[in-house]
Amino acid sequence: MDFTLIQKIEVHGMRYKLLRSNFCRGYYVIIIQSKTDFCCESFSSDKERALDLFYEIAASATEPCSLRDIIVDMERHSVLVNKG
Repeated sequence: MDFTLIQKIEVHGMRYKLLRSNFCRGYYVIIIQSKTDFCCESFSSDKERALDLFYEIAASATEPCSLRDIIVDMERHSVLVNKG
């Protein structure tokens, strides 16, 4: 697997990384790492929306255990908007 690091932020002891997939166009990965937990989730997006979501997650000090729910909600909303 091949990824390019787009952005990396450390906030309140938490590390946030946004990576772009080099093997699957239009896919991004967000990684959240604390001292005791780790989570990564991939999602389809354009770069601008991926960065917006990444900054929102980092600014709100999102815990790793919440990342999956945020991505699922974002994808669900995106489908509803596209069908509307």
